[in-house]
Amino acid sequence: MDDLVATVMDARLIDLLECWRRSLASGQMPRSPMDSFADHTDHLLIIEFDGPHARYSHYGAAFIRHFGTDLTGLSIDVLPTEILPADRRGMLEFEYSYVRRIVRPLWRSYTADFGAQTAETWQRLVLPIGDDRLVVGAYPCATGLDASSGATSSGANLLRLVIDRVPVVLTEDGSVADLALTLRDFSDTRQHAAEMEVLAALDPLTGVANLRHFHHLSGLELEHARRMGRALSVLALDIDHFKRINDNWGHAIGDEALRAFVAACRTALREPDILGRCGGEEFAVTLPNTGTAGAAVIAERLRRQVERIRLPLPDGQTLQFTVSIGADTIAPADHRLEPAPSIADLLAEADKALYRSKANGRNRVTVAGLEKILAL
Repeated sequence: MDDLVATVMDARLIDLLECWRRSLASGQMPRSPMDSFADHTDHLLIIEFDGPHARYSHYGAAFIRHFGTDLTGLSIDVLPTEILPADRRGMLEFEYSYVRRIVRPLWRSYTADFGAQTAETWQRLVLPIGDDRLVVGAYPCATGLDASSGATSSGANLLRLVIDRVPVVLTEDGSVADLALTLRDFSDTRQHAAEMEVLAALDPLTGVANLRHFHHLSGLELEHARRMGRALSVLALDIDHFKRINDNWGHAIGDEALRAFVAACRTALREPDILGRCGGEEFAVTLPNTGTAGAAVIAERLRRQVERIRLPLPDGQTLQFTVSIGADTIAPADHRLEPAPSIADLLAEADKALYRSKANGRNRVTVAGLEKILAL
């Protein structure tokens, strides 16, 4: 094993890699990976493939403790977003498909919030054990860089930074073979293209999804809701009297108000919720796995959070503003309708409810299909 890899890789993953290498050298990879990796059972995932679909055939006890649920037997592509957000699902799908293609170990680290809402860094090792199976080992590890002097520590620190950003391909003996994204992908042209792709998906002022990207992400969640038979809700939001802010204080203050509004929304929303800017002072939110009652609660929480905004003005005054909200929900039974409602359909109904909020005095939530208005 390369000295730098041995320095940076968690010792338990080094042992797992050696177990895998011995099984591979013997030419007899067991049908039950537990026989070869018995010491790592609690920190092990076994991934089996049925065509393009990846399923957990073993889900270690350490992951059950940290994530609060046992995913044994479940397919990755149908997990609810509160368990596996879309960005992490994409990361896992990339890693698993990549290892199946190159038939080599893949090593990386990642940081995430676990059960106690504390950020932890884990190292992962993905190992191929046949055409239709992978073994994944993962352990929490120290995050700090080595502050000691010398070329070895400098190289180790660099490697730690690399595995935190790019999966590293290893040889069978544990040396670095390549990066899952080669250095060519970080050339000026590719880097510029990647930056442009990100910018094309985000609203440049507020940093949230633009209208096109909002519909894309929300469409993925709606499709997932259809497969799982789950409810999904959409909120339409409009800042009340926003034109007055621009007219009285100028567009620079208006921009600050929009950024403060987005910050308030992020405080009120959950991690899987999708926030997008539809244009001007109009925003929308998609709430995965949320029915009518839940949407009303979240919308009211959001309304109250915006109401608390206090934005200092140049003359010493404080700017306050409110938001009107409309909500619409697709229930599990509605997925069977022909044609099935789209995100655009849900947003159109939420917009109608929003206009009723405006007509009834603003700074309130109206739920589509209900007469009740959740007022102050």
